[in-house]
Amino acid sequence: MCSIIGANTLSKLEVLYEANVERGTFASSVLGLYNYDKQYVHKQEGIIEFNKVKIDDSFDFFISHMQAPTSSKRNWSQDTSHPFESLNWMVLHNGVLTNWKSLNKEYTPWNVNPVDTSVIASMLQEFSTGDTEDGKSPPPIDVVTKVLELLEGTFALCIVNTSTNTVYLARQGSLLHYHSSGSFSTLPGKDYKLLEEGEILMIENYDPWIAVGENYDMWKSVGKFKTKSPFLFV
Repeated sequence: MCSIIGANTLSKLEVLYEANVERGTFASSVLGLYNYDKQYVHKQEGIIEFNKVKIDDSFDFFISHMQAPTSSKRNWSQDTSHPFESLNWMVLHNGVLTNWKSLNKEYTPWNVNPVDTSVIASMLQEFSTGDTEDGKSPPPIDVVTKVLELLEGTFALCIVNTSTNTVYLARQGSLLHYHSSGSFSTLPGKDYKLLEEGEILMIENYDPWIAVGENYDMWKSVGKFKTKSPFLFV
């Protein structure tokens, strides 16, 4: 088991981290997004003690991952910890991909990272630079959808386009819940909704002041993808 969470303040992230941390104590990370195209990443072995680890609280949005390795023995390293990055994309993942080796061989043989999540970031970058009829890069949502429909197994994904700091959520089998305020969490909380399998949510403006009314939802549904999961993996 692993867990992914996100919030527009560090204090909210800390609350979600404490609620989810038991799902993965092998490694932890915090990703901070700022000013549409700047990022900060903190990765470490074990759990994060926020009263001891100095994390800048001025970022516009915060994302965290708690990792429980799928193999019985693994030495911690930066390269095998979330988020996984490939130029304009970062990916955080809970679940197990069953076809990642074949995807890596077919689409991104240059990727030598031994963790299944790494192929997602590599494929996002590969398909972003693919040729189109007009010679332009395809829209990011088209790239995200294409990659999601190739994945087999289980996943709850937080995908970040680092050229714009746009955040996408999607799941197949694994759990992922979201809140209208912009927060999300593997485990549910008060007023959190379970993300529908096959739905893609997006958030690109994290400013809580843009919300108007108690029913305003910071998340936008921006697409669908065909799922392949026959079961729910928690």
